[in-house]
Amino acid sequence: NASTDGTEESINIWRDRFNFPILYQRHNENIGPDRNYLSAVNMGTGDYCWIFGSDDILTKNSLALMEDKLAAGSDIYLCDRRELDISMTKISNPHRRWLNGGSRLFSFSNEADLIEYFSKCNSVGGLFSYLSSIIVKRNKWSDVIFDESYIGTAYAHVYILLRIINNMNSTLQYISLPLVDCRGDNDTFESNGKARRIKIDFIGYLKLREDFYNNNTKI
Repeated sequence: NASTDGTEESINIWRDRFNFPILYQRHNENIGPDRNYLSAVNMGTGDYCWIFGSDDILTKNSLALMEDKLAAGSDIYLCDRRELDISMTKISNPHRRWLNGGSRLFSFSNEADLIEYFSKCNSVGGLFSYLSSIIVKRNKWSDVIFDESYIGTAYAHVYILLRIINNMNSTLQYISLPLVDCRGDNDTFESNGKARRIKIDFIGYLKLREDFYNNNTKI
């Protein structure tokens, strides 16, 4: 996203050292988080996309574990995270669980399935707020007709993922393992203060609630 921190040089080093293809695109201007999310998935060529934040890292063996999980063919995979400090050396939370209960498969075919899933969410992380926890089937993502009113909310990706599970013919595999190390004290959205950061969540999820479930008193 118009990065000036030497990302391209780092990409070239990885390409040369490990001899595997990396698709890299640098925007000429800052297009904002939402258009970045959309652009990143649109660049993908595989069956699945792991939407991964630039400040986070994969935990040991997470790719191998996900390769096994993807064989089941679920539409969305949601994993947990481990939380560290800004230097990525001190663990503040060894396992942030997005849902109550252990790993399980959720199949969405009716309203009751949605209600059951939502009732198990510990936070908005269970509703896809945290990018690096999300692995999504690319054709399911691409099938969604995007609502441009979500540009600027920071939750364009949540709109698409909710569309997927609301189609009533989808599956989500929850993996109750921390496959991602999350860098703490480095939230871009907190640059204007914690209160404004929380406000982003409130505004974004209230809009999602209104657009998806305004006429549904049960959800």
